[in-house]
Amino acid sequence: MLRVISIFLFLAAMMSGASAWSAEGLKLVAVPSDSERFSDVDVLNKYQALAKYLGSQLKVPVDFSPVASPFIAAKRASRGEYDMIIAPAHTIASVLKAGFNPLCKEGGTVETIFVAGQNSKWGGIKEANGAKLGLPPFESLQASLARGELNSKAVETKKHFKEARYFRSQEAQLFALEINSMDIVAVDSAMAEKWLKLHPGKIIQRTAEAPKMAFAVNTKKISPDQEKVIESALLKYAEVETHAWKKISFSPTKREEFVSIASMLNTTPKELAGVHVIEAKQASDLIAKGVLVVDVRNEAEYLEGHVKGALQIPYHEVSAKEVGFDASEDKFDLSKLPHDKNTAMLLYCDGTHCWKSYKSALMAVRDGYKNIYWFRGGFPEWKAAGYPIDTGKTK
Repeated sequence: MLRVISIFLFLAAMMSGASAWSAEGLKLVAVPSDSERFSDVDVLNKYQALAKYLGSQLKVPVDFSPVASPFIAAKRASRGEYDMIIAPAHTIASVLKAGFNPLCKEGGTVETIFVAGQNSKWGGIKEANGAKLGLPPFESLQASLARGELNSKAVETKKHFKEARYFRSQEAQLFALEINSMDIVAVDSAMAEKWLKLHPGKIIQRTAEAPKMAFAVNTKKISPDQEKVIESALLKYAEVETHAWKKISFSPTKREEFVSIASMLNTTPKELAGVHVIEAKQASDLIAKGVLVVDVRNEAEYLEGHVKGALQIPYHEVSAKEVGFDASEDKFDLSKLPHDKNTAMLLYCDGTHCWKSYKSALMAVRDGYKNIYWFRGGFPEWKAAGYPIDTGKTK
């Protein structure tokens, strides 16, 4: 009898389109934008309504989890704990390698502006040596954009500025600038422009723009067909949603947009003292002359594809991706480099957002090597240019 009932239930489930996946439901995590707080009932309601709506479209329960910290949400998403995520752009960019695919963006674009006092003589952030810098909350999108800009200018924050302080709110930053307790502040562009209409000051630097928020799905758990359903549902959400007081209006996006954001936020400096920074054509010319090529990526990346003839010496990275990183946290076997410190060497890794070649080049210079070439664009630029590559171990 029990066997008959089991078979009947199984057939009923098949006929209704149910599955083990749908029975368990899906998990959606929401990270608030920089201007939102989950202590605001309307904000919480907004994301709860979105989860309910997606559940109705997918015909499965959608479990909603609010997570205030972008870093914690990204870490959990990367471990596969979530099926879907709506979060600020820097959080979405950080989970791409974990298999998440951005479907839609929301909230327009944002940029961070560095504002200085009216009488300051600085023409840019790099000239502001010895200034006191006020930064947005550490985990915010605005702070990430600011750090990316500082890195791209090869500014080592701790040494370049007399003080670099993260504030709890951008309003507090602007007040600090107003009373001269800070010389420069990095704040949201809309907030900065509004403040400048009422107070003396000037813009000395702008970052690139990024979407405010985005929605992504875990492609390891969500099928392409389900992606299409979700994307379609999101794009019409503003028209059909009636439960939330604060509505969300989505627009289309592509993965490439967030690949660019990831590169921008984690970008390496465009210069490095004591090192020749080169591009693919220069790298090809140097290799033709017999310059030693060193690939500092991990073994799996190297075996999958590398510059033909490159020697692999992996850089084991733990330190922060920033100028002024703590080299003692990392491992790079300098003893595997030639003993002659005048040997010309070309080092590369996985593109402008990969810090391993920057760090290894810097460590080589500190160890006394005098002819280091840093191929900043690395393997992606080399491959895109159509130069010869190899797989497996170099003989």
